[in-house]
Amino acid sequence: MINRENGVACYQQLSEILIKQIEKGIFKPGSQLATEIELSKRYRLNRHTVRQAIERLENEGFVYKIKGKGTFVASDKINYKVSKRTSFTTSILDVGLNPDARLLESYEIAAGRELSKRLNIQFSDRIIVLEIVRFVNKMPFCHTTSFLSKAKFPELRSLINGSFSLVAVLKKHYGVDAVRKSSTFEVSTPETSDMDILMISQKVPILLVKSISKGQDGEVVEYCVTKFRRDMCSIIVDFNGEGR
Repeated sequence: MINRENGVACYQQLSEILIKQIEKGIFKPGSQLATEIELSKRYRLNRHTVRQAIERLENEGFVYKIKGKGTFVASDKINYKVSKRTSFTTSILDVGLNPDARLLESYEIAAGRELSKRLNIQFSDRIIVLEIVRFVNKMPFCHTTSFLSKAKFPELRSLINGSFSLVAVLKKHYGVDAVRKSSTFEVSTPETSDMDILMISQKVPILLVKSISKGQDGEVVEYCVTKFRRDMCSIIVDFNGEGR
């Protein structure tokens, strides 16, 4: 229980108690932590003190919050491999977890200056944009925005539905074997849209990965920007591996 006479702040004592319970498996990875009200009653603390304790756990990566649902115990981070032929589905299956993908929306835009350079096309060419959320064991894992030339991939939007692999769609319908050629990595704070899509709080950092993929003819196939939940994954870059 909480000792109010030992000079240690009550929120610090509660956070240590909860950390020990998590480490002992009383609260298992992925399970929901007791609510603020429950913890307040159990340890006879006001909710402000309980909230401070939970904030400490969140800051140290023991728990994460899902907007509108509560606080959950963090799982071990997934080692996600990035290689020449990175496949989300294969990478997640390889670590014994269940992958899924959902198309949030698709639309077309003019390439403009930045994207025309990325895709090596004309300024006025049309681009297909795919907004994709990928899940691991039904939890949002990353959000990818893919940019592809409409001239190279006509009717692509009509081929994307349900659970899918973009790499497989390009190979099956267009004969394009996409290979990752470059990636840049940044860490950033989530925007409001990121928090909604990935179901995270503002305290969970985002790992931003920008990548270029090319086909067997050396032409640029795709430029994509992926936002990974930093609390769920560690990125392993395999420069030599082909992946699968």
